[in-house]
Amino acid sequence: MSVKFLKGKIFSRRGKSEKPKNAYIVIEDFMKLPVYFYHTIGLNPYELKGTNNKPGIGFYILFLLHMINANIVLALEIFFVYVSFRNNENFIESCMVMSYIGFVIVGELKIGAVLLQKQKLTNLVRQMESVFPPARQKEQEEYDVRRYLRRCLRYTKGFGGLYMTLVITYNLFAICQYSIQKWILHSPHAKQTVPYVPLTPWTWQDNWKFYPTYLSQSMAGYTATCGHISADLMIFAVAIQVIMHFDRLAKSLTEFSVRAKSEEDGADKDLKQLQELIAYHNKILGLTDVMNEVFGLALLLNFLASSTLVCFVGFQISIGISPEMMAKLILILISANSEIYLICNFSQMLIDASGSICYAVYDMNWSDADPRFRKMLILLALRAQKPVCLTATVFLDISIETMSIFLRMSYKFFCAIRTMYQ
Repeated sequence: MSVKFLKGKIFSRRGKSEKPKNAYIVIEDFMKLPVYFYHTIGLNPYELKGTNNKPGIGFYILFLLHMINANIVLALEIFFVYVSFRNNENFIESCMVMSYIGFVIVGELKIGAVLLQKQKLTNLVRQMESVFPPARQKEQEEYDVRRYLRRCLRYTKGFGGLYMTLVITYNLFAICQYSIQKWILHSPHAKQTVPYVPLTPWTWQDNWKFYPTYLSQSMAGYTATCGHISADLMIFAVAIQVIMHFDRLAKSLTEFSVRAKSEEDGADKDLKQLQELIAYHNKILGLTDVMNEVFGLALLLNFLASSTLVCFVGFQISIGISPEMMAKLILILISANSEIYLICNFSQMLIDASGSICYAVYDMNWSDADPRFRKMLILLALRAQKPVCLTATVFLDISIETMSIFLRMSYKFFCAIRTMYQ
């Protein structure tokens, strides 16, 4: 049977339309970018229900190699800082390496958090699958799933692309600079350098060991970056879906048609429909609880690490450095601030979306409803008045105001380091 494509649908000679295989959106479409980054370092963050495609032994070996290499480079960085402070030299370079140390440690801690919380993350994804709109056109249009997926991909691709630009710049800058000086400018002062830490137990200058050393440090930077951003990308993907559910619930409440006075058994039908909406609200709140339980530690690490990173970078910029180093440091500064801003922004969107339930209850035609119905609405509105947000464990409830707290904290650290240097 011949077929032809027209406007995204498949039409046969009989005139019947058939949906393409990927016509409907599934939860994996929201999660594919963080999962992809995790897979590149040999980590499977959660188990999909009903899948038998278990990672092979090569997958675990890849993860082990990534972690061993990252920890070797981390140990070299720590030793370099120790030697520099002991000999009272290379203070500026030590500050730069210390920012690398913080970045690698946070990346590895985030990876460890995912490994420890893997079962909880799997349960979270399965709970999200249970409330995700089914693969039917009507339901997916009611939830406007495609619009939320576009928002999710816009944020995740933009943020992931920013950090990939950061790590590629740092990984390739040194070797590109050396190649241009040596092979294009033919400069006699061309000097081999490595991306992150010059101190190693072996001599790598001007011999074949330079290339494996360079590759090792570049891969360590990529491993830390994947560990650092993948958890954030997953937080964004989960938060967008929770916002979608809150918006759908608010719309259902606003458009609720009260039948208590228009139908004989309308009051009972209204109560049954409202009970289903309340149960849906409870499921959404349960998702947010599990989400914060899984990602709370990662969020706390983000704020601690980014504050330290911003103050170190700000200090180096303030003392005067070369233009190429300035460009690299500004890229770090933009990335760290963008990460915190996006987290605060997503948490604020959650606060606004969860709070909209209370307004939706008020906008309903509740005056014509049964007294039992109105009492249930009061309980629903009271529960909705408690905002839902991202929480960095028990220490911090995140909102857009948290961004100002972050900047003040970073500035205080910056002033302290600046005073020590003077």
